[in-house]
Amino acid sequence: MRNNQKKRKLIDISDRTGKILGMMAVQNNMSFKTYIETLLDDKANEIVEDDLITWKDESRKEKKN
Repeated sequence: MRNNQKKRKLIDISDRTGKILGMMAVQNNMSFKTYIETLLDDKANEIVEDDLITWKDESRKEKKN
């Protein structure tokens, strides 16, 4: 999937988490949705491609056992 493509997902979060993330969004002058999307994109971008490949390989090994 290219960076400009988006995939819609529904997630469940606790009320407490929603309130905290909502307050953080306001502090950053963002909507709740935009804040969550930015947070997730930033976290995903921290992952180095080599780490992702290693993780996939380890996952496959575990499934075989």
